[in-house]
Amino acid sequence: MKNINDILFIIQARTQSTRVPNKMLKPFADSNLFEIAINKVLKSSIIPKDNFYLSIMDQELINIAKKYNINYFIRSEESTQEPITLPKVFEWYNKLPFKYFVIINACNPILKIKTIDNFVNTFINSVCKGQFGVFEKKTFLFNNEGSMINKFYGDDKYLATLETKFVETCYEAAHSLYAGTMEDIGKEIYMGSFKKANDPKFFIMDEIECFDIDWPWQFTIAEKLYNESNNNRRGINR
Repeated sequence: MKNINDILFIIQARTQSTRVPNKMLKPFADSNLFEIAINKVLKSSIIPKDNFYLSIMDQELINIAKKYNINYFIRSEESTQEPITLPKVFEWYNKLPFKYFVIINACNPILKIKTIDNFVNTFINSVCKGQFGVFEKKTFLFNNEGSMINKFYGDDKYLATLETKFVETCYEAAHSLYAGTMEDIGKEIYMGSFKKANDPKFFIMDEIECFDIDWPWQFTIAEKLYNESNNNRRGINR
């Protein structure tokens, strides 16, 4: 079991997005992605505010950090460039006084507060060093040679009709929530080796909460989904 006071909770952000210009601050549902993510962490029932940091460099983002009175780490210009090593993109790993980290992706506006809290509780109460969000894919997956990647447990007659109830469940990286150790970042391991079970540990999420914004069309759809969710009694900001 881990001590929550040993965990850094951090959002990395920048304003130089190329595919969706100024993605973090672009108007989104009467707010913006950056502040929506900040408010979710602040409303968490278990994350200590003193452990919450923003990794930022742009003055507009720094002004928002000051507005909410949130700790912030000034990242370098180099940390936003590619290709780059893990210790450089996560420059804070050996500069902030924590053993573990949880990264919250601000590009997932559908992510619910209770999911963040469940992720944190699962990480705290596990013996694993790393953990990350995934969602189930119950479908047929093929490699570039046309061979199936996942197993099929039914008769060939069901295979011919692509009957998904007999296909092995696989998991897709959610690009939403990540946890690991500061020590491993220094070794460029990040969350784990991905070479054996539970290294890192999967945290299974609802696929819709993992909707990640990389392109303008995704921004438009995410805003619609966000508004629809918050218009019902089981909104995102809970």
